[in-house]
Amino acid sequence: MATLSKLVDPSVFNVVEDILQHTQKDDLIFLVLIILSGIFYNVYIKEKPDPYHHVWFEKPQATDANAKAADTRDIAIKLEESKKDLVIFWGSQSGTAESFANRLVRDCRSRFGLDALSADLSDYDPSSISSIPTSKLAIFIISTYGEGDPSDNATQFLSFLDTNKIVQFLELRYAAFGLGNKKYKFYNKVIDIVVEALDKAGAKSLMPVGKADDSNGTTEEDFTEWKSSLFSLFRNLGYEERAATYEPSLRVIEDTSLDIIDLHVGEPIKSKSKSKALSKVSPIHALPVKTAKKLLETEERNCLHLELDLQEFPELKYKTGDHIAVWPCNPASETNLLATALGLEAKLSTPLLIQSVEVGGQVKVPSPTTWQALLQHYLEISGPVPRETILSLSQFAPTESSKAALKHLGENKDAYHAHCLANHVTFGRLLASLSPTPGAWSSVPLSFILEAIPTLSPRYYSISSSSIVSPKTVSITVATSTETSPNSTFSIPGLTTTYLTSLTNHLSQPQPQDLEFTHAPDLPLTLYTQLRTSKFRLPTVPKHPIILIASGSGLAPFLAFLTERHRLSSIGRDVGPSMLFFGCRSPSGFIYSSQLTSLASSPGNQIEIIPAFSRYGDVKERGYVQNKIAEKEQEILSLLLEQNAYFYICGSAAMARGVKATVEEGLRRRMGWGEERVREWSEEMRRGRRWGEDVWG
Repeated sequence: MATLSKLVDPSVFNVVEDILQHTQKDDLIFLVLIILSGIFYNVYIKEKPDPYHHVWFEKPQATDANAKAADTRDIAIKLEESKKDLVIFWGSQSGTAESFANRLVRDCRSRFGLDALSADLSDYDPSSISSIPTSKLAIFIISTYGEGDPSDNATQFLSFLDTNKIVQFLELRYAAFGLGNKKYKFYNKVIDIVVEALDKAGAKSLMPVGKADDSNGTTEEDFTEWKSSLFSLFRNLGYEERAATYEPSLRVIEDTSLDIIDLHVGEPIKSKSKSKALSKVSPIHALPVKTAKKLLETEERNCLHLELDLQEFPELKYKTGDHIAVWPCNPASETNLLATALGLEAKLSTPLLIQSVEVGGQVKVPSPTTWQALLQHYLEISGPVPRETILSLSQFAPTESSKAALKHLGENKDAYHAHCLANHVTFGRLLASLSPTPGAWSSVPLSFILEAIPTLSPRYYSISSSSIVSPKTVSITVATSTETSPNSTFSIPGLTTTYLTSLTNHLSQPQPQDLEFTHAPDLPLTLYTQLRTSKFRLPTVPKHPIILIASGSGLAPFLAFLTERHRLSSIGRDVGPSMLFFGCRSPSGFIYSSQLTSLASSPGNQIEIIPAFSRYGDVKERGYVQNKIAEKEQEILSLLLEQNAYFYICGSAAMARGVKATVEEGLRRRMGWGEERVREWSEEMRRGRRWGEDVWG
């Protein structure tokens, strides 16, 4: 007690003693009983929340006793445990390769009775692929984007193949299909690397590699033709083909007992993968929109500038040159059209549980949710319907005439392309055009809708702000166009750009309300976004010169680059010269011209801006960025060869090819190099990160 009195103020003991002196014995007994009753209630009677309650909503199908808490990363064990006949690995950046893999799983089951597993490459240990026995097959569907880069979820697999010197794939039998674009220099480079590495390690390729070319919009047809060859292979291997029948892989259950707070009603689907690839991206957040304005507005083209606020998310950090993913939503016209055709108007708000028929199977959309959320936020209903899907849909046609029309489009490639050339063939528009009566297509299984329509994927944009100058604000530049699509006779507006244009209009003129997209008038506008690490980086040492080549909205990262170098110069850092070549149609399309002019005119900055206008002024004065580069050839080559300058290109792939050809031609003239030496120089520049490209289209 003496020790306790040293730690506690003696006056406390006096107060306690006084209370006890004035308290009757019965009162003390009553007080003790109350305390004991409270303890008994909390321990034995009070209902406690089930710590696993959320499992019923996040993944109801996994509550089966046979489901595992965590899947193995050994694909051979996974195939054996799940009794699968083959595995379809996918590496996907935009979601197309993943969609192809999922469709192929269904086709293998319906046409050959083969149980296939759709597998994210990042979910499995690459070395375990070597343990897949010869009794099973492996299929690789992998995309290439940018400068011959793999998708985020295929990066680990490519890294393993590049360094593997030990693991042999002697038992592996496989087929491969790549997605790429011939406008890029490294067309389908990733699938070529995969095939070469597997063959070198002893794997056996069962058929020629298939390759899709998105430059002419034939990705779907290329996949369909390759799949036809794959099924011929299956027949040659002795697999018996049967009449295709629809077998649902999902259960759609209406559950009105669920409360709105339990439902997924718009937030993007978060990846459950534990892959290292996720280290390249931030968590998904709804970022407040600080500013949204139009930089350019003409009959044919618009350009938007948006600023997003990071203040509420201190954990979010980006670096200059990074990308940001933006999730759009589908317009009301498409949502209502499809809901009406399927007879879902009265059920749009009904809570749904979506479960996999297969124990432990994956569900690509969140659950529980509603049809309103699925059609507006989670399914890509505004995109064109593949020919294969149209053919599958014919089995559920409400009339013989609509069935015949669907089969004609699905079986006849020329008829399908002619129809797409004259019509924007979304799911809702297709159904309404064949049977416009509301609810006419209510016989289509709702599971088929969920399986046939891919999930809504984010769109990526280059960040136009500097992380040093604006660490708590992310800016993006978004170009929109109403020009005719190369594969149609009319304009098809971009989904995300249309959504962002609507948001921009709402901020400038809140009334009247947009009929296609609903923006709450009294709430801050937000965008679901995710930051993504890029290889597009300024030189670590600022004194290195930089040469920037851009067209259109490709100017975005270079505005960030020049803004950052201006800040470094203003605080006394030694910053080298910068040359910016920017191409557009006319001076009116020169976005950020005032900001760039201000940067170039600031004391101490060595910034030269060279615009190229393709449709302005005298014919002799018109030109593209590659023409301006040719005019500055000697200065550019001196910077590259003598001062270790860094060279960056951002814009269309066609522009990038022209720029590269111009620089290489200049090297041949100045240095007397042959093709081989020029190629070696180009590869050295890329390996040293002194030549960077961020191109598209």
